[in-house]
Amino acid sequence: MKRYFIVAFLFFATACSKNILDKTPLDQYSDEMVWSNPELASSYLNYCYDGLGHGFQSVKASNFTDEAIFGRGASTTTLLNGTMSPDASLGDHFMEPYRWSQFEHVQRINQFLEKVDGIVDAYPSAQQADVKAKTDVLKGEALFLRAFNYCNMARSYGGLPLLDKAAKLNDDFSAVTRATFEETVNFIVADCDAAAALLPLKSEQVLGRACKEAALALKARILLFAASDLTAGDVSGINISNDNALVRYVNPDRVALWTAAKNAAKELMELPGSSLALADFGASGGDKAAVAENYRALTGNSATPADGEFIFAKMFDQALGTRHRNNQLDGPNGYDGLYGRNAPLQRMVDEYEMEDGTNFFDHYYIEEVAEGSNTGRYIKNKPEATGFDDQNPYHDREARFYANVLYDSAIYNIEPRPSSLKLRDPLGIYDRRTRVTIKADGSETVVYGLDTRNGPIVAGNGNYVGYLTMKWVQQGVTGSTDYNFNIWPYLRYTEVVLGYAEACWELGEYGETREWVDFFRNRVLLPNTTATDAELRDALRHERKIELYGEESRWFDIRRWVIMDETMTPPQYGVEIMEITDNRKTPATVTTTWKYNQAMPNNIMTNATYWLPIPTTERQKAPQLLQNPNYRQDI
Repeated sequence: MKRYFIVAFLFFATACSKNILDKTPLDQYSDEMVWSNPELASSYLNYCYDGLGHGFQSVKASNFTDEAIFGRGASTTTLLNGTMSPDASLGDHFMEPYRWSQFEHVQRINQFLEKVDGIVDAYPSAQQADVKAKTDVLKGEALFLRAFNYCNMARSYGGLPLLDKAAKLNDDFSAVTRATFEETVNFIVADCDAAAALLPLKSEQVLGRACKEAALALKARILLFAASDLTAGDVSGINISNDNALVRYVNPDRVALWTAAKNAAKELMELPGSSLALADFGASGGDKAAVAENYRALTGNSATPADGEFIFAKMFDQALGTRHRNNQLDGPNGYDGLYGRNAPLQRMVDEYEMEDGTNFFDHYYIEEVAEGSNTGRYIKNKPEATGFDDQNPYHDREARFYANVLYDSAIYNIEPRPSSLKLRDPLGIYDRRTRVTIKADGSETVVYGLDTRNGPIVAGNGNYVGYLTMKWVQQGVTGSTDYNFNIWPYLRYTEVVLGYAEACWELGEYGETREWVDFFRNRVLLPNTTATDAELRDALRHERKIELYGEESRWFDIRRWVIMDETMTPPQYGVEIMEITDNRKTPATVTTTWKYNQAMPNNIMTNATYWLPIPTTERQKAPQLLQNPNYRQDI
């Protein structure tokens, strides 16, 4: 009866007025409305910003480098097991913002660029100057976003199709070709320059939107990549022809390329009126614990105390829009609902120096012990170097180690233990050791650490490495229930200055490089480097590895330096900690060992991994797209 009435009413209403449904929708805007209003156009651009993605993912870019692993089991990633091909999926988690699919966002940006200049025409002449001032900024943002997407893809694929106009429905893509790498770099640089001319300074923009400094920083990033060995050096050793213009310069002028990279960084460093400043972590106070706390706060706070470091970043709200739960992802598995992922490898942990600025292996060594058919590798102290007998390798390390790494016996003060475990651990101690007690009669009891893979909460969430990353964990956020709202940095001032110092070294300006290496060391209470001029490049690369840890830089660095084989093929070690209490002796003895364990199968690197393959499905749409080197060329 009721349903019939509704149908009858609709029939009656339609008969009375055929225009009753001809109304403007209240939940959407027409093209005409969007392109006649700067505020609506800005909202359209928000979607383009969202397309940049962010690094707070379950599987992070670090997991495809020598920084960290996903944490739970064998790799099935084609990039790491040597099976990557144009037909093999890279996986849903593999660095989406750097893949061919970003052309979808380029199309949206090009649509914006074709329309934005016409907005002013919808206003009377008296208002047009003010409107144009707004739309010029929006245009600058769009040019920056296009350059940002192209920069990401160019560093993954090399030369790209240069699309500066929006595609139309009936366009024929069969004739689309790739530009050379050099032409692609020039395209990105031109967009960066055009964007910088239109954009205001960072101090006049919201952190999450493009600014003049961001455009200049992006230009410095692509020019540093372009000047490097992968695209300007001899790559015949990785089976890439030095004449392959799709992925490199042909007959490059290395001095000119490094000079361009240096000058791009310097242009930003000397930009008049810029509010950029490298963070001061309080080293002048001489308190290592305070420096470590301030260093972690840079990336663990929603509003960083060193705002000058961040040039362009993704901002989050706990209740609205794109959100993330990084505390849940990276927190220890001995807490309710935390996943224990993103575990720094032992060799990444070993990169952190001692507090006196010396190498970790100046104080410790690896003792190899035959254990049946296997070899046990134990971290051992050199008392004559450390000044103490304790074997614990976490004593007297530099401030950045304590800021970035969650290691056994460190305090995890982000949230309390579950009530069922508070009696055993009222302090929140990260517990990765297995405790064996040998009784007087020789029998043994075993108690597993709360955060091991035999822990009492979700054992399977325990990682195989033994460490966790604290860099992105946010104070005051309960990982099992809350969303994070700390910031993801797309562009950071530290990266720009490190790039400047690298270009200086390549140009033989060693004093300038040394000054900046010492700066980054001194601001975390480390002494000046003792490296010779020849060793200074490695010292700078070390600082870059530590400073930009987890910021999606390392995968591009090890490729552009052509060091993937030496970097990615060493064993994927973590640490197992065993504490044995022997009550057969009087007094009882307690012995603790730190032993390397194989946390993950070793990587298999092939020359193909220096560039991503263009998917076969894309080449089937556009057969003129040539494939990258070291992959099969047929479609």
